[in-house]
Amino acid sequence: MDDDHVRYFNGTGWLAIFTGTETTIGRTVHVDAWDEATGVALVVDPERGTRRP
Repeated sequence: MDDDHVRYFNGTGWLAIFTGTETTIGRTVHVDAWDEATGVALVVDPERGTRRP
């Protein structure tokens, strides 16, 4: 298997791309889960130690 084709895999298979925010300018972050009530993507915020939209 070619490792170049699987290096972007994560649990959900989705990526969130942030631009123009105070903390994550131009960063790509793995979507960790989906909010069951709203359907919004959630990513892990290592500074807060929690998930956030």
